[in-house]
Amino acid sequence: MTDTPHLGTNRLKIIMVAENVSRNMSGETILPYYYLTNFLALGHEVHVICHARTRKQLQAELDPELFARFTFVSDGPLQKMLFRIGGIFPHRVEDLIFNQLIQLLTQLRMRRMVKEHVARDGADVVFQPAPIAVKAISFMHRVGAPVVIGPMSGGMDLPPAFRKMDGRLVRLAIAGTRYGSRVLHCLFRGKRDAAVLLVANRRTRMALPPGMRGEVREVMESAVDLGRWRPRSARSEPGGTMSFIFCGRFVDWKGIDYLVRAFVPLAREGGVRLDLVGDGELFGRIEELIQAEGISDCVVMHGRVPLERYIALLHEADAYVSPSLRECGGIAMMEAMAVGVPVIATEWGGAAQYAGSDCAILVPPTSERAFVDGLTAAMRRLAASPDLRRALGRAGRSHLEREGHDWAVKARHVAAILHEASGRHRLRVSRAALMPVPLSQVV
Repeated sequence: MTDTPHLGTNRLKIIMVAENVSRNMSGETILPYYYLTNFLALGHEVHVICHARTRKQLQAELDPELFARFTFVSDGPLQKMLFRIGGIFPHRVEDLIFNQLIQLLTQLRMRRMVKEHVARDGADVVFQPAPIAVKAISFMHRVGAPVVIGPMSGGMDLPPAFRKMDGRLVRLAIAGTRYGSRVLHCLFRGKRDAAVLLVANRRTRMALPPGMRGEVREVMESAVDLGRWRPRSARSEPGGTMSFIFCGRFVDWKGIDYLVRAFVPLAREGGVRLDLVGDGELFGRIEELIQAEGISDCVVMHGRVPLERYIALLHEADAYVSPSLRECGGIAMMEAMAVGVPVIATEWGGAAQYAGSDCAILVPPTSERAFVDGLTAAMRRLAASPDLRRALGRAGRSHLEREGHDWAVKARHVAAILHEASGRHRLRVSRAALMPVPLSQVV
């Protein structure tokens, strides 16, 4: 991990902008939550502007003092109409086009709120940690304070052997949105004019829109709360069922159907169980695949479960499997590593960035057949070796600690960058104030 810059002693007034904020939802919604709590622990003043869809959950989860730091924006009639129309299209098209349009409209309202907040109460810096997609448009420009955006990720395609998973309509939508984003970034200059852009890796840096004026820094976007996801106690190795677990959205690029197909030979041999946690558009199709293969007696479809229930399931699992084919981050995988559960993952994208052969079994996605066979071989290998499971479980937790993939560490690093951006902005303002006034203006 990059060395953390010196933070200094000044307290920052931070406005954080993120559409969704949650401690218990999935994906990037937890990023702003952990930045908020860790920035506050560092002594900074933070106000959050986010979407009203998370209001009830946040009010139930947070103490009143923390909840009072939030301002919420609601959908207007146009956003509601776009949401209804988007549901007609394939999920990937809905996400790439209609959800992006909805986000743009939301950001317009958020920008107005940010400008009003800066004008009324002042701010040292505006921080936008989500959306993490590098191509996503930001409206956070000319808001009265320096803007820091990220850490961003993305710019990633499916492995070459799996590109056909995206149909023609989806491929056209991807190409169109990537081209269109170049134009939109010229019109809505949040990222072009930001003081600092944080990117997860070189791939994301290369995917930035052209014409960036600010500094670009590399900071990985994902982390795990190592204080919350504690190592499980030492487990006796029973001679009974070997259990595998997956947690995530049921969408095609998560690779759940490949996992089920890879599990079939082990299921027919007996002595194994697969727990599938999550929901999504492919839930019914995966259920049908399990029934067609005749392995329903050893696969449990849990659906979406409360976080504490998932933690309990993870603590009882013998291995975690992440067959995702387009995963920029990998928070669920990192949570398993933090608990000490050995991991099998795809050697592509986030899994290859946040883990390695020293702490996980990574399966190359060279072809569909090879990928399925590789997952089968990896699960069989772990099932046969309690010693390997224990070794990988210990190595996973150690890897996260060694590489600084803890939210407390990451938040300190990002806070230092915010501090630097604020300091540079104040210095520019001071120098501008000291510049002599042209004689023509005096006259």
